[in-house]
Amino acid sequence: MYRITLLFIIFAIGNNLNAQKKSKQEVVDLMAEDTCECIAQKKLKTSDSMEEKEIALGLCLITSFNTHKGKSKYYKKKSLNDIEEIGQDVGIVMATMCADDFMSIFSSEELVDIIEDKEDDIIGFVNSEENNLSIEVELVSMNNDAISYIKAKDDFDKNHIFLITEEFEGYDLLKKSNFGKSFTITFKEVELFDLSEKQYITKKVITKIEAL
Repeated sequence: MYRITLLFIIFAIGNNLNAQKKSKQEVVDLMAEDTCECIAQKKLKTSDSMEEKEIALGLCLITSFNTHKGKSKYYKKKSLNDIEEIGQDVGIVMATMCADDFMSIFSSEELVDIIEDKEDDIIGFVNSEENNLSIEVELVSMNNDAISYIKAKDDFDKNHIFLITEEFEGYDLLKKSNFGKSFTITFKEVELFDLSEKQYITKKVITKIEAL
């Protein structure tokens, strides 16, 4: 009996560890599937108000997020404050996973409004995030010179240097206790004049850092 119980515990722990190793996209797919099923069960109609539809979608998404957030390192760090970003990720998948059922709850006028709002959001995003890129790296060191910078390496042990030219989201994570830990760094590429090279060189300037 003791051996059976022990095997059951080991099996349960193994399943739990595997469940926490899902990628960001795998969890997005799970949330999209849940939200599609949840919306279908609510039997929303085109005659329902937009507010009712938004509330229903929000509750479905939040329920699924709370269920699956711990299954990936990326979403484990997220909270309901990030629900708009999460909704965008999930919405893209829902557009293909349950397009007919999802789109059928909106009237033609509502769809036009949604598309116009989305175009405005995209334009604003492009203007504010132009040339921004991101990479997963391990933080190696930090240097405070005339222009501060950090050193990091990616999964292929390639070294990267990120300049710090302004305050950015997550800057408080840059401390010695986090050296050797993994982060997602968002950065932009800028052309700066290098005196030793006597030409303009492309440099990475950090704009955001998030723990994995």
